[in-house]
Amino acid sequence: MTFDRTWVLLLLILPAAWVLWEWRGESRRTALLLKAAAIMAILLAIAEPKVTFFDTKVAVAILADTSRSLSAQDLERASTLAAQIESARGRNLTKVIPFSRSTRNPLPQERQNGTWKLQYTGGDAGRGTNLEAAIREGIGSLPSGMVRRVVLISDGNENLGSAARAAWQAQQLAIPIDTLALAGSPRPELRVESVSLPSLVFSGEHFPIDVTVSSPRKSGAHIEITAEGKTLGLNDVNLEPGVNHLRVRASVTTTGAVDLAGKIGGPALGQANFNQAVTIRQPRALLVSKDPPGTEAHLLKTLQSSQFDVQLSPQGLPDKLDDDQLIVFNNWDEQTVLAPGQEALEKFVQQGGGLLWIAGEHNVYVEKKRPEDPLERTLPARLAPPRSPEGTCVILIIDKSSSMEGKKMELARLAAIGVVENLRPVDQVGVLIFDNSFQWAVPVRRAEDRSLIKRLIAGITPDGGTQIAPALTEAYRKSLYQNAVYKHIVLLTDGISEEGDSLSLSRDAAANHVTISTVGLGQDVNRAYLEKIASLAKGKAYFLNEPSGLEQILLKDVQEHTGSTAVERLVRASVSKDAEVLDGVGIGNAPALKGYVRYIAKPTAETTLSVADHDPLLVRWQYGLGRAAVFTSDAKSRWAANWVGWAGFDRLWANIARDLLPHAPASEATVEYDNSSDELVVEYHLGRKMDEPAVVPDIYAFGPNGFRCPVKVTRIAAGNYHARIGIGRNQGLFRVRPLVESRAFPEVGFYREEDELSDHRSDDFLLREISMATGGHFNPEIKKIFDPGGRSVPATVDLWPGFLALAIILDLIELVRRKWSGIIEAFHRPAEARPALPA
Repeated sequence: MTFDRTWVLLLLILPAAWVLWEWRGESRRTALLLKAAAIMAILLAIAEPKVTFFDTKVAVAILADTSRSLSAQDLERASTLAAQIESARGRNLTKVIPFSRSTRNPLPQERQNGTWKLQYTGGDAGRGTNLEAAIREGIGSLPSGMVRRVVLISDGNENLGSAARAAWQAQQLAIPIDTLALAGSPRPELRVESVSLPSLVFSGEHFPIDVTVSSPRKSGAHIEITAEGKTLGLNDVNLEPGVNHLRVRASVTTTGAVDLAGKIGGPALGQANFNQAVTIRQPRALLVSKDPPGTEAHLLKTLQSSQFDVQLSPQGLPDKLDDDQLIVFNNWDEQTVLAPGQEALEKFVQQGGGLLWIAGEHNVYVEKKRPEDPLERTLPARLAPPRSPEGTCVILIIDKSSSMEGKKMELARLAAIGVVENLRPVDQVGVLIFDNSFQWAVPVRRAEDRSLIKRLIAGITPDGGTQIAPALTEAYRKSLYQNAVYKHIVLLTDGISEEGDSLSLSRDAAANHVTISTVGLGQDVNRAYLEKIASLAKGKAYFLNEPSGLEQILLKDVQEHTGSTAVERLVRASVSKDAEVLDGVGIGNAPALKGYVRYIAKPTAETTLSVADHDPLLVRWQYGLGRAAVFTSDAKSRWAANWVGWAGFDRLWANIARDLLPHAPASEATVEYDNSSDELVVEYHLGRKMDEPAVVPDIYAFGPNGFRCPVKVTRIAAGNYHARIGIGRNQGLFRVRPLVESRAFPEVGFYREEDELSDHRSDDFLLREISMATGGHFNPEIKKIFDPGGRSVPATVDLWPGFLALAIILDLIELVRRKWSGIIEAFHRPAEARPALPA
């Protein structure tokens, strides 16, 4: 026994002397002895006595390898061994420490119901095995005052640190290391010869991965593709003896340089792995739309949900297009794109950009007698002229009776003006007004002087009754003398009239290729009469309770019956040429479109979809380094009203937009590894038509284990830049990127594959040497792990708490003895003798 405060023992003389002094005159000598003993126990506690003895209790650190070099069977065996060691510990102490590149705390799901279910260490941390770091951490975790041992469960596949150095340190500390060898995975018979990825990949894109694999025999196999540890897809393939060329597809939604990993395995063939860095960029799209705000919402949301960063530009093309990969024109008149904008668009596509032209109703054919402009050269289809190049003849018969007064007449005038605005100068137009009689407000003439015709129409005023037959006869008679391929009469009325010989006239009109359509306004019309006229003359009958839709109905009818560029009727899309852009769309289930604009596909373009009369609906082609497409209908709730709610709408537009994205970057950035100097060599090659930046942006390299390094880029020639980055022994994914996004110096990645993924052996020799050097056992029985081996550790027990407790107990005994007689007497005293309690 030892004391921390030995001088306190001298004070024990005082209670002893006090007992001797009081002994003769004290009648309660037992109480005196108890008090003196309590004081002496307190003094002994203050002196802090300690007892030292030797203990053989063992503390074991169980180091369990969870790196990626282990097979699933090895990981399961490591879990079983850890559980067996824990169950056999008895009074000893154990601590399970998973490790790979470094140690980590066990996950909650790895310890369930008293058993271990170890999991692979995720991310970069799992792609290395550092036995030295694990042994050091294991030794540091063991408490003092116990016999310390370390158990190493591993395949011995060391690729970081030095296990020999850690073993020497354990030897100096007299800590034995027992090693339990895992089997390791057999060397696979499959061999990955090459992996090819696109040079430019966009987020959300289903890009191809071409893998060349050598197989010794015919077998089924599976390919698993992962990115940043997340599975992207699992594909079953059939392998033939020899070299096999496989193509799988994957899609990544994150941006930047990404670690893309693959596993190829088959029955009895083992598993071959590969890792590649692929740079993912978010595609940027510019949407130039003539539609009112909100009408393009369906298309906008589809592009955004397909990972596009979409910028709206209702005013037209901006000055610079450098930051965009796709330009979408929605319902924009080709004629309004100015010459500088057309040249910029042509250059944009030639350099690799994508151009999508969604026609809409604003595109009108204009006859030109000159070479194609830059925009016409860029697009794969051109606007078709009306089917009647010699001109058409349109006669509008407008009821001007007094019942048309007010809003009806105002909208009738606007509808007539709208028809005139959409006619060509070669076309002929006449406006015949009637009440009880008729007169020509606009005699039949060419639609050249549109301003004069509009003024004449604006002067129509309502008055009189309704006599349809004479006016219809006059209009038909006049049309017969006109030289036009298409002759069309539109009758607009809101009243009831005698039929006369209108029905026989309609039959004659059909025989002479004159079509007649009728429009009835309001409830007070002879519906059967108007329908018969239109049916017999091969026209159409329309009935409107409200005149608000008159202008659109009238224009639609004239365009349809005069061979106009715009066709407004129900049409269904059909596949002209099956293409990848239609994958997953289900175009056969698409509802009908309500209209389109007639285009003519160029000879070298590909017509993917078409509509009635074999008019193209979707036309695409390659132009320079980029691609362009024309969709001849629209993407809103006018012509595509039935499409916007169709299940294939989003998929079709996403496929079209992605098909037009660039397949090569504007600048080429490459990274290679120099084995001789442990450096990454970065090369930047600017595109021929890209301007060199005045200043190279700040560029940094980022890598595993917290690697971060500024990159010094040197210009070695016009458009060529070079940099070298020392990375030492670091392995894994490296990203080289500017602090601010740059087209000239884009982000690029390189994956230096870890030895962890290429080693399949179990290094029993190394594990055996570690055990021998430290006095441990190789593959010992579980019970031997807790064998102290004749070693013991001095252990010290503090006795002062015991002496302090003894003092308290002695004091309590003395108190009870002193008060005991009074307590007994109080219980035996007669009840009446007890003092009364105060009221």
